[in-house]
Amino acid sequence: MNSATVHFECIRCGACCKNLDLIVTLTGRDIAKIAISLGLSSEQMLRAVDFYIQDENGSLPIGLKHIPQIVTEEGQAIIALKKNPDGDCIFLKDDLCMIHEIRPGACAAYPFVFERKDDGMTWGLSAMKEICPGIGNGPAVRESELLETATMVLEEIEIYREFANDWNTIRESHTALQILSDVLSDIRFIV
Repeated sequence: MNSATVHFECIRCGACCKNLDLIVTLTGRDIAKIAISLGLSSEQMLRAVDFYIQDENGSLPIGLKHIPQIVTEEGQAIIALKKNPDGDCIFLKDDLCMIHEIRPGACAAYPFVFERKDDGMTWGLSAMKEICPGIGNGPAVRESELLETATMVLEEIEIYREFANDWNTIRESHTALQILSDVLSDIRFIV
């Protein structure tokens, strides 16, 4: 882990939940946790997620390069929480997260990002850190907290990567509904 000291305290302003350019990527565990906790079927989950299709030249924003992609009927995609037309997360109401207790790993980690390297894990601040007024406020973030969050986030991404690799090569039907159905029936994601 890095040794830089960062002060951070979430002030629950909702700025990260209201930015059209900041997408909340989902792992299989995130999808299952939301669906199971809210009692949503695969069909109902289609209303809560979006599939961000990779553009024709195959490039992704730098912050999405390590996120597993799923083959869909429209092309390679990253699954993320749906946003309202104004940029607000679908689960934001009165500037508060309606699913805070079961929020996705990307939300729990924000404004931090993590990467596994040969010599361990590294962390940094999100490329979208400027929207977060909590950075620089509050107590110094303990390295143990970052390590705990990094371990959780990176493990969930790795499990999802295994699923995505299997799904992309084995599955003949690549519909959005089938992806969600398969995630919700996969034992690796049951919380």
